[in-house]
Amino acid sequence: MENKFLVNIRKIEEIEEYKKVGVATFLFPLSSFCVGYEREFSLKEIENIKEENKYLLINRVLDCAAVDQLYVILKDLKNIKGIVFEDIAVYNIAKKLNLNVELIYFPNHFNTNVRTVNFFLSRVDSVFIANELTKEEVKDITEKANKEVVVQVFGHNQAMYSRRKLLTNFSREFVLPLHNPNTLVERVSKISFKAIENEYGTVLYSGKIFNGLELLTLSNVKYFYINTTFIPLEEIINTIRKTKTELNTDNGFLGKETIYKLKEEAK
Repeated sequence: MENKFLVNIRKIEEIEEYKKVGVATFLFPLSSFCVGYEREFSLKEIENIKEENKYLLINRVLDCAAVDQLYVILKDLKNIKGIVFEDIAVYNIAKKLNLNVELIYFPNHFNTNVRTVNFFLSRVDSVFIANELTKEEVKDITEKANKEVVVQVFGHNQAMYSRRKLLTNFSREFVLPLHNPNTLVERVSKISFKAIENEYGTVLYSGKIFNGLELLTLSNVKYFYINTTFIPLEEIINTIRKTKTELNTDNGFLGKETIYKLKEEAK
């Protein structure tokens, strides 16, 4: 299999370790424009890294002031292959500035069907497929997509993003020490979530590591994404090398449908 892994970077030194196992495409959270990642990088830092396949990650929901700020920052963009984004304002900025970069739409939870995927593929270079789908649904979408898509195959899945500083608010309300990141456990189900916040909001990830390596056989895929957040580098390297893992993982919704609404009982 051609190495199509895309990994988010936490330390610049990690790049050389990933290259040893064939990874050549890297995602860099852009400072002040990302939520939910352990490390962010300034645009200057990213541009100065001597790698061809570098993507910016911009996943904040932007307000008007942030849009204006981002417009100025991206105006002289260079040495960047593409932008992975969530807010449509990023798309509009890129088009207005006529940026010569790939655009990959990554809304986390919304690219769940072929019609939606192909609608956006008529406007951007690629899209991330939502991670709340079964293996059959992912396969169906990739086969019918008009362009190559991006599929997450490993890492903690994002469960929620809030623009509120939830960890800070909780610690203030109950006069508790602030731990950021932190692990939260729902009392009844005992399901855990990993939470991380910055000044722009909070992201909750699934407590278990998602293992979707069985999706590596899919065709029409541009990149197989590995979210390295909270996972030691050596574990990621071992997983890539073996294309399997010894970690405690689950396969998310690949084997079961997501339930969005409970059925009402007939009266």
